Amino acid sequence: MPIALSILNIWADGYERVAHIRIVNSTKEFFVSFIEYEEYIETGKSAKRSIGDKIKGNLKIELVMDFKGSNKELSYYQNIPNSPHIKAVVDVISVIDSFSMSAYLYDYNTPVIIEFERQIPKQLKGKIELSGELRVDIVDS
Repeated sequence: MPIALSILNIWADGYERVAHIRIVNSTKEFFVSFIEYEEYIETGKSAKRSIGDKIKGNLKIELVMDFKGSNKELSYYQNIPNSPHIKAVVDVISVIDSFSMSAYLYDYNTPVIIEFERQIPKQLKGKIELSGELRVDIVDS
């Protein structure tokens, strides 16, 4: 289910964007990446999207290489400045296929899709600890 997001800052490199976003009507902020298919910029600021713009999209975690079972509380942190890198403990909802699953992220009411770089067990359950890239799939233009 898409959520409304407000862009606090945005950087461009080719088609790739990194944005500091806030969930609308919330204090939750993240650094995310996304692809802007219609605008290529060598390096600098996006012309299509700017600070203050509202977008709708789905959060997901991708490029996950490894994970391990965990008995820690649900949590996440982004400790690299201006980076979509995320470390999280998530609660598995279901395995979608050999490379993806849906899970709950701490203090975020909508399930997120998690995409792995290697196969995962179909019977994966419980909490897992992982690191990857927080991405938003934009659903509006």
